[in-house]
Amino acid sequence: MTGKVVLLTGASQGIGRAAAEIFAAAGYRLALVARNGETLAALAENLAPAQVLSLPADITAPNAPREIVARTVEHFGTVDILINNAGIGVYGKTHTASPADLAQVMAVNFFAPVQLMQAVIPHMQAHGGGLIINVSSIIGKRATPLAGGYCASKAALEHIVESMRVELAAENIRFSTLYPGVTRTDFAAHTLGEPQRAGRVQGVSAERVARKLLKVAKKEPRDAYVTLFDRVFVTGSHLFPSLFDWLLARYFG
Repeated sequence: MTGKVVLLTGASQGIGRAAAEIFAAAGYRLALVARNGETLAALAENLAPAQVLSLPADITAPNAPREIVARTVEHFGTVDILINNAGIGVYGKTHTASPADLAQVMAVNFFAPVQLMQAVIPHMQAHGGGLIINVSSIIGKRATPLAGGYCASKAALEHIVESMRVELAAENIRFSTLYPGVTRTDFAAHTLGEPQRAGRVQGVSAERVARKLLKVAKKEPRDAYVTLFDRVFVTGSHLFPSLFDWLLARYFG
């Protein structure tokens, strides 16, 4: 039983809900963020006797990140781990993507996580350090067709964290990034843009990703992958980019 305080976004469904259940069972105290207050309240009740603070909020709203962090600190006294998990996708040809859709994807996947990090870091500094985990995607490492806006948002988050990691190393602020591959959730149902075609890869369960997320919280690796395929996909695409261009063109063609 750790008693550490975890602030988790996107907690009402998919990977976030599975992570809330697994972290609660492991003895963490949880501040859970999602837009649907009723769903959050029901989840908090199911997680009893774990200590859970429900924070219904739209993380893209003005001042929401600072208010979320402030309420967590007021309730628990600190934030030991921030997990930026909330995310949204956009599907379709990137050159015809709606600017409004691209802006929303960047707001949820990039700007809100950055603002949450900026809000929580001073509290972590005051308590001698802390851990920030960002849930990215293997296609944040290697972009794929029909998901350019989503890939770009995840890549942007990765690079800004690279700067933060070095800037804050002396103050014991640590950063880890988890790169899941295809995961069986309702993510596609909420994706912006064109209707998404049924995937040909089934993917892993949200529970498996959440279990990996718990390991990341304990071991604090710089980068983590859920499956061997995910790691091979990223490594291979960096070593043989032209080959992967050809493979992805055939797969999505």
